[in-house]
Amino acid sequence: MHSIRLLAGLGLALCLGSSLALAAPSHEHAPHGRVQDDAHGQPRPPADFGPLRQSIRAHRHDIGRGPAVPAQVRIVKGKPLPAGWGSRLSTRQLQHLPQYRGYEWRRAGSSLLLVDSRSGVVHEALLGVLD
Repeated sequence: MHSIRLLAGLGLALCLGSSLALAAPSHEHAPHGRVQDDAHGQPRPPADFGPLRQSIRAHRHDIGRGPAVPAQVRIVKGKPLPAGWGSRLSTRQLQHLPQYRGYEWRRAGSSLLLVDSRSGVVHEALLGVLD
């Protein structure tokens, strides 16, 4: 009787462990298969946004375009986002985008911007991705 309980417990632990592994969030992988995480175990923004750009294009109608940016407003990677530009996305729109601790997604015209939430500096500008 004791061995049956032990086997049932091991089987349950194995099933739960495999379902947790399947439900684990996916991470971007660095070269050599290492996961790029920050100090808190959250995924960091990738160096190559190419695959993400394809995913965003597939969901561009769900995300939608933002207000058009006038020609005199310059959005530059590595510089602060100009005040008043780059609208926040709703929870429904954000479900199509990966989340990175310390960063937030903003929309400006047909572009998506990944902005440092503390400094307001543009980390990545995916220009025209919502066209």
